[in-house]
Amino acid sequence: MEDRYQIPVLGKTFAIIELISQNTEGISFSQIVSTLQEPKTTVFRILQTLEKNHWIEKKGDLYSLSYMFIHYGLTTLAKRDIRTRALPYLEKMTAAVKESSHLAVLSGKMSMILEVVESPQHIKPVSRIGSLLPMHCTSHGKILLAFGVDVPVKDFLAGEELERKTEHTITDLDALQKEIDRVRDQGYAMDDLEFFSDVRCLAAPVWGPDRRCIGALGMTATSFTFPTEKIGEYADTVRSIANSLSREMGGI
Repeated sequence: MEDRYQIPVLGKTFAIIELISQNTEGISFSQIVSTLQEPKTTVFRILQTLEKNHWIEKKGDLYSLSYMFIHYGLTTLAKRDIRTRALPYLEKMTAAVKESSHLAVLSGKMSMILEVVESPQHIKPVSRIGSLLPMHCTSHGKILLAFGVDVPVKDFLAGEELERKTEHTITDLDALQKEIDRVRDQGYAMDDLEFFSDVRCLAAPVWGPDRRCIGALGMTATSFTFPTEKIGEYADTVRSIANSLSREMGGI
């Protein structure tokens, strides 16, 4: 590819990441500048940006790669297999609850719909495959925040706007953290009229090897066909099917 199509600062960023990755015990600012022969100001700004977005971490005077590279690497590997394996379980869920079902995975700071099986009902809320949805007001997003992210909610979503979708949407980080704590306790998450005012969703985690949450399996329904009285029943069904998929994916 011609150099005129390259973005110089990105090239320098990748060079810094590569250098840090080669120094498993960490590398100092002065060592990076000396090795790459780049201006101190440029290197400093790149390091600050990477650290702020959790791609690197600084301990004392040394920089090292953070969990983000491991997290997204493992997520990418899981995505290649989970979609194919999840489809029969989504079909089973839709057959059981007569509602649309979906599989979602973490994508940056959003939740991405990876697979969908539509409800047989005439009126059915359905998310499109490939949709990127906010995490604070979706059931699958809450599952990924609760089990798929290794830092507190306020750190992971720092600087992100918690957009109000309905009057029920949680827009405060402290309140969202309490909700995520509750999700961890009960093992499932609800979108209780939080994204659309007439839609409820319920999701449970899908586990992979080493007790890693690699996705969220859930169902979506109108508030008319999914009244609050059915939460317990649907939670048992969704968790049971998600656990079955987890066993197939090598999870506990």
